[in-house]
Amino acid sequence: MSRLRNNEPIDPHFGLPLRLVEKTAAGLLWAYNEDHLQALHDYAVAPLRERAGVTNASMFSRLPQWMKLARNRKLLQRSVERLQRRLLQG
Repeated sequence: MSRLRNNEPIDPHFGLPLRLVEKTAAGLLWAYNEDHLQALHDYAVAPLRERAGVTNASMFSRLPQWMKLARNRKLLQRSVERLQRRLLQG
């Protein structure tokens, strides 16, 4: 099942729109839940991103290219933090 409907991110199992969505200058950021957001934040602030083992076997290997670029680390970090604040506000 697709993760997009009408260019809007949806849950692939239920087909419902996602609540945690942030449009950025580089691309669309979305997350399923708080744990997903935390994993993206940890990825954004990691000083070293190493590959080990099989390629394309982790969530991080499948991220959009703009999220993987070093020049977008701060953008990704700030966007994730905005979504985390939104999640806390309810």
